[in-house]
Amino acid sequence: MQKLEVFQSIWGMERRRPDGHEWPIEEQVEMLKDAGYAGMDLLTGVTDGARKAQKLLSKAGLACTACAFPKSVEGFQSDIDMAMELGARHLNVIGQMYPMTVAEGADIIKRWLEMADQAGMPCMIETHRDCITTDMLYTLQLMEAVPEMKVCADLSHFVVAREFTWPIPTRDEHWIQQVLDRSVAFQGRVASREQVQIQLDFPQQQGWVTRFRQWWEDGIRKWRYREAPDATLNFLIELGPPPYAITDKDGWELSDRWEEGLVIKGWIEEIWARLEVEGKANQD
Repeated sequence: MQKLEVFQSIWGMERRRPDGHEWPIEEQVEMLKDAGYAGMDLLTGVTDGARKAQKLLSKAGLACTACAFPKSVEGFQSDIDMAMELGARHLNVIGQMYPMTVAEGADIIKRWLEMADQAGMPCMIETHRDCITTDMLYTLQLMEAVPEMKVCADLSHFVVAREFTWPIPTRDEHWIQQVLDRSVAFQGRVASREQVQIQLDFPQQQGWVTRFRQWWEDGIRKWRYREAPDATLNFLIELGPPPYAITDKDGWELSDRWEEGLVIKGWIEEIWARLEVEGKANQD
């Protein structure tokens, strides 16, 4: 039976408030457990922090995934080693390399994937700004050049990077659906063409909120159709702290990201439950 696991980002748990108050990692883990999260996404480059968090997560019966920002092919091995040490469910790659051609990019990604495969670490390439997948059209070409490339879809970056117009043109929607066709994991953040992370309940943002919810449903439906009957889908809540989060003139955020994360978590769980009912109905 297919399964959904919703994770929270350790980066997203940073507060960066004007008063400097942060949640200790011990409190963060308890918050995740009490809220029904499956675990936390850790950063391979923050080794001591990742090790401490993993021990607390394990003690609480929670899992972890890992996120890496490799700046070279050879340097990626340390990220793999760290993810293996942590016992991460998978390793998500935001590659800090900037090839000029599709052939160069495809070679880099193939080598990363081969290295992860040799270590037995499931690996996916995230759609993200300021990395190898910055441009949507270049990424689509990479996907074609590397059929084995699995994608972690953070669609917020494409919406901002390509300044999607509203209403969204059929052309852009088609490109998004092509990305979703190859996505094996998803990240939860709503963007507009100007801002990478917008508030969920502001009236002026509801068009974008509705669109992202539909994209997540489209992606999950596609995933359920093509993946194995016993596969597990990872959905990561990743609402970043300031300056991702918009603040007022005094540096205070305009909304509560922890509560917004729970809202997105609820949306995804509702979508999953509804698609499960649809699937059972189609089998009958």
